[in-house]
Order: sequence, then structure tokens, then C-alpha cells
Amino acid sequence: MRKIAVLLLICLALPAHADSDDQNRAREAYEHHQILPLAKILSSVRKTYGGNVVRIEYEEKNGRRLYEFEIVDDGGRVIEVQYDAATGKRIPDEKEQD
Repeated sequence: MRKIAVLLLICLALPAHADSDDQNRAREAYEHHQILPLAKILSSVRKTYGGNVVRIEYEEKNGRRLYEFEIVDDGGRVIEVQYDAATGKRIPDEKEQD
């Protein structure tokens, strides 16, 4: 039952305008234990950034599974961050890598 609830959370948390293929790939990756539950990563995002998560996207780039979060912080600024869906670790943006 818990597994079904987590899968439902993944499907509901992805934006309504997201490609259904993205949702299917995320669900399949979760079922095959290739990614962590979205709820776990989302909890970390909220602890780190506060504010409101207004958009979540699941992507696969260069063989890596990612969640991209768009957050409106308490000051009204929009922040975009990416997390590795398999490890739950934040991926630094290009400015931070320089």
C-alpha cells in the first residue's frame, strides 16, 4: 500500500503540463529502484530552501535522472535547482562549478 501511495505522490507532484512520457519514465524508474521517492528529495529541498515549490520536472540528461525544482523563496525570488533523482544530492549549477 505504501508503494502505491509513493507512486501516486510522484504522479501528482509532477506538473500537470508535463509530458506523460516523463511521468511514465519517473514511475518506471522508481519501480525499478533507480530513483529515490520524490517525497524524500522534496523534503530535503524544502528544508534547504524554504519558500514554495511551484514546479517539479523529471528529466533524463546524459544518462542521469534528475528532478528540477522551481522555488519561490520568502523574498519572492525564483530559484531553480536540480537534484540527482538516484542519489538525492543537489547538482551545482554552472555558475557554482566555475
